[in-house]
Amino acid sequence: MGSLTLDVQLRDILGKKVKRLRQQGLLPATIYGKGFEPLAVQIDERTFNTTYRQVGRTALIELNIPGTKKQSVFIHAIQRHPVSRAIIHADFRVVDLQKLVSVEVPIVLVGESPLVKRGDALVNHVATTVEVEALPMNIPQTIEVDISGLNSFEDVIRVSDLASSDRYEVVTDSDELVASLTPLRAAKAEKEAGEEEGPMEPELIRKERKSEEE
Repeated sequence: MGSLTLDVQLRDILGKKVKRLRQQGLLPATIYGKGFEPLAVQIDERTFNTTYRQVGRTALIELNIPGTKKQSVFIHAIQRHPVSRAIIHADFRVVDLQKLVSVEVPIVLVGESPLVKRGDALVNHVATTVEVEALPMNIPQTIEVDISGLNSFEDVIRVSDLASSDRYEVVTDSDELVASLTPLRAAKAEKEAGEEEGPMEPELIRKERKSEEE
């Protein structure tokens, strides 16, 4: 599949004033990367949101930038509004198509375990992403994991069980757990026990929250 193309405009509105851009349906963004001078840009908000829902952070995108050559980028990070959860800023990471990059790729579970189908178990999706190293054009959008082979509660799927590829290398620890099964009765009992205990007392000591990068 060829890379997507997005048009951006140069941005001279910075800081808190970017709220005016969002009111006009424009999303503030920054382009940066090794050997690339950081550049403040803006992009049509609806177009960006549609693209992000479709490809996330794993698809290569070509940016048309006024006054400079087209750049190959990944959506490296987004910032969301703390209340509305709307995307309020995006970071594009410029990449060299001839050099290896590392990207977190989502794991998608496919198939159905016989125990789940019978209603005897629930699936634990433990590792939802794995780190993949490849040339930018070879980064997969997702990695599918077939769980139909989970025939007992002793069966598990680890990173080492993922299918190999000649286009990319999974560099996440091979022992990391991807998926397993939990007896449905045990899961129900645990849930009911939590309900009987009632709500927990509020935390009195506030811990520092890390800024979200998504």
